[in-house]
Parts: sequence; structure tokens; C-alpha cells
Amino acid sequence: MKSEKFASVLIGIALLLSGCTADDFPASDGWDGDGGAPVGLPVLFTVGNVGESVTRATIPYMEQNGRFVCTMYYHTKSTDTDTSDFDIEDAEDGGTMTTTWLKVNNNVGNSVYWNKEYSEVEEEGLDDWGFDKNATCFYWQNRLKHAFLALADYNQLTTNDGATTEQGKLKMYPNWDMDLVTLPDNPTEEQQEAYNNKLANNRYANAYDLTRGDKTNISQQPDPIMALSIMKPAGATQEANRVRLYFRHQFSQIQVNVKGADDNSANISAGQIEGVQLLGVSTEGYVSCRLNADGTVGPAKGKDVRLDEFSDAVLDVNQWGTSFQMFDMAVGKDEDGVSGDDGYAIGFLKSFNAIAFGQLCAIRITWHEGTNEEPGIVHVSTFEVPRKKDGEDVELRNLQSGIKYIYDLELRRGTLAVIRTQVLDWMQKSDLVYGADGTITN
Repeated sequence: MKSEKFASVLIGIALLLSGCTADDFPASDGWDGDGGAPVGLPVLFTVGNVGESVTRATIPYMEQNGRFVCTMYYHTKSTDTDTSDFDIEDAEDGGTMTTTWLKVNNNVGNSVYWNKEYSEVEEEGLDDWGFDKNATCFYWQNRLKHAFLALADYNQLTTNDGATTEQGKLKMYPNWDMDLVTLPDNPTEEQQEAYNNKLANNRYANAYDLTRGDKTNISQQPDPIMALSIMKPAGATQEANRVRLYFRHQFSQIQVNVKGADDNSANISAGQIEGVQLLGVSTEGYVSCRLNADGTVGPAKGKDVRLDEFSDAVLDVNQWGTSFQMFDMAVGKDEDGVSGDDGYAIGFLKSFNAIAFGQLCAIRITWHEGTNEEPGIVHVSTFEVPRKKDGEDVELRNLQSGIKYIYDLELRRGTLAVIRTQVLDWMQKSDLVYGADGTITN
């Protein structure tokens, strides 16, 4: 995986007046009557967790050509205040939410409005600021708070697009994959009424396939990242009203490091470790794709594992139903004379990782005593994950968004011993660094 550092990230969009269509946003021309907010001017976004003492050289940026989708919400009624509900109505019902697509066009996070296909645009199709003339810009609608909900996939930052509505694409409501509000069989009148409420909180989500399929490493898995920023144009200049978007992983990363027992009860080499499985994890993950009217966004969820969907033969081998074969973290580098092991944790024979969500019920390691050609006796050792970390109120089984779980395990003949369990904020490489909170209210 890439080198890691923990901090806030913001996606920058230096947007000025010219360039994008404003058909979806009828607004006043220029500054409002009080001269205090740029109503009618494009929304500006910026990059980096910039404080007074932070220099331009230290700001973390999204990498060049990074792509993301963003939806803007605002208060529409003349009687609204900052504490009123945001308008999240569908367009056919008179709603005003609008979505646009953007990409980073330089190495310091500057982003431009773009078409959702991310097709190339000839020079005559760009305005003076490099924006696609056919893209939709956001404009400040009034002096109240506006909400900006943005989504990207870290593992597809420069390749993903919004051209289709298939799973994993850059899209927002009303293009959703999963309705998280279900209607029970033989519903009561109250249940039916609740189901008919399209504005219910935490209802609609994008879906991501968390099965291994034909993936060969963690970078091929879906890694949705989301940002929510709520702010009002309270400054006296456009620069003072720039919007910051802090992105955060929605799923979890699991890393398992394996070594032989110090007591030599299982004296093994790296080549004897066949693989590591995560048991009980979800086969799908869901990320909310619409704001709640109160300005919050629903948490990511994992698909429930239903044991009644598995045969007795499967459950005899794995009582938790699902399994995910983790990815070997070997890399092609050879810095210590042993080819391929430079991705492993120091002091361990092998390291494995994967993106997962839902519940992690157990970790299973398969190893053999002989050689790869003649494996001899094959051992399967399973460590059942406790619900919480020993002595701490830290969830281990219920995986949390934006968290990296590291298990250091020692193989002993017939069993596994836990050396150390770490629960860390999931950090990324320096050109896309994450904050501790995915919801930032300015």
C-alpha cells in the first residue's frame, strides 16, 4: 500500500465567474444589497487544511487528474434560517439539489468543472479558466448555509467517471443503487406510510462489491471516499467564501501480519503460509448518496450476512458464512536480498491486507509443514475476533469507517496467538490525506 500520513484533505476548485452554465441556478447578478455575500457568483472550493502558520508547500492535495462528483443543497424558502431543513426534494417535486463533476487540473489541487463522461474538451470548449463550458457550476443562492456532499473512489481517482449508473461509478442521488429503507411483509399502515416517505433519513446509497472476484491486490478494490462541508457565504470577498471538502474513507482496511512462534512450536518459513481469510465480512458495502434534510449524511453500512442463505456444508467449515481471501502484500522490490518481501511488516514472515466492512468475526490462516511441491500436513488456524479490544471500549467486530485494523499474529502448532492488535485512523499517501471527521461544518 502507499506511504501513509494522517491529516485533513480538502479538494480544491478555483472557480471564478466565467465558464459554466447557470441554467439550474437562477440567482441575482453579483453581490447582494448588503455587500456582504457574493450571491449569484460561483462557489469557490479550495485545497488543504490551511492555517495561519501553514505554508503553501505543506498543503496536502488531491493528485492531478483526480475526479469526484459533488451535489449542492441549500435553503430555498424566504422564511428559512440556517437551522431550517435543507431542500432535498426531487427535481420533479420542485427540488433544487444539483450535481456536478470536477477534476483536479494541476499539482496543487486546483479543480475544474467538467463533463460527467470525463471526455477530453477541445480548447474552444473551455472558458478562460479551463472549465468545460457545458458543465454545471454551483452558485451561491442566498446568505444562508449551503451544503456540499462529494464522493470519489480513491482507487479509481483518475479513471472513474459518471457516464453510467452502474455500481461504483461517480454518481449521486437520484442515481442510487440501494434503498436502505425496507418494507416488511404485510406492513402496517404506519410502516407503509414511512416507506412512502422518500425524504426519510439515510435512505438511499451507492453499492460497492466487496467480494474478491478477479482482483489481485487491494488497489483494485472499491475505496469510496466522501466529504461533506456546510458553510454560508459570510465573507466580504469570494476568496473569503471558499469551501473546503475533507474526504474520508467509508470502509475499513484490515492488515494481518504473520510470524512463526518464538517457542519454535511451528518453525515455518514464509513460503509455507498459504493465505489468510477474513470470515463473516459483508459482500457489499453501502455509502449514502443524498444529504439528510438536517444537514447530516448517513453512515456507511455493510450488507447483513444471512446464515440461512448458506448450506450446512459451508457452515460446517465456516460458521460465519462469508469469507474473503486477503491480498499478499509482497511487492516487486528487492532491498534486502529477499525478492518480494519488502511490502511486509518488519519482523514478520508475511503480511496481508484488504478493504472490508460490516463485521469481522474471525481471521483464518492456512499453512503447510512441507514444501510447496510436497506440502505435507496442512494446518488451518482460526482466531475469533473479540467484540472489543481488551481493556478498551474499542469496537473490533463491528468495522468502522476510516479505520485501519492491524493484527500481529503468531502461528503455533494448531492455534494462533495474538501478539498485538492496533486500531488506527486509516491514512493515505501524501497527495490525498484524510481528516479525522468526514463532516466539517464551517
